[in-house]
Amino acid sequence: MDKIAKGKTSGSRIMNLRKDKRYSREQLAELSGISPSFLYEIEIGKKGFSANTLMSLCSALEVSSDYILYGKMKHDYNFEIAQIVGKFDPARLKKVEKLLEITYELIHGL
Repeated sequence: MDKIAKGKTSGSRIMNLRKDKRYSREQLAELSGISPSFLYEIEIGKKGFSANTLMSLCSALEVSSDYILYGKMKHDYNFEIAQIVGKFDPARLKKVEKLLEITYELIHGL
C-alpha cells in the first residue's frame, strides 16, 4: 500500500491490496460476497461496481473507499470505530455509548 497510486485504476489498486494481503481472488470474492469472475473483471477494469460492492471490498481489504477510488490514503476512523462497535452485543451498546461520551468529556476537560 505504500506504492504511489497515481495512474492506477481502482481495479489495479484492489488487485494490489489483495496480493499484499495474500488473498487469492477466490478468497477475496468470498469475503466480499461477489463471484471470482466479477472480481477479475473489476481488477482488469472491464467492469465497474456498486457502492455496496465497494464497501464490501473495503471491509474485506481493511482500507478506505478513498484509497480504492482515488489512491489517497486517508485514515478512516469512522470505519475502524464502526468495526469495533459492531463486535458488541446489541444489549451492551448503551454502555459503550456512555463510555465514549465519558471519554470525550475527559479528553476535552468538560
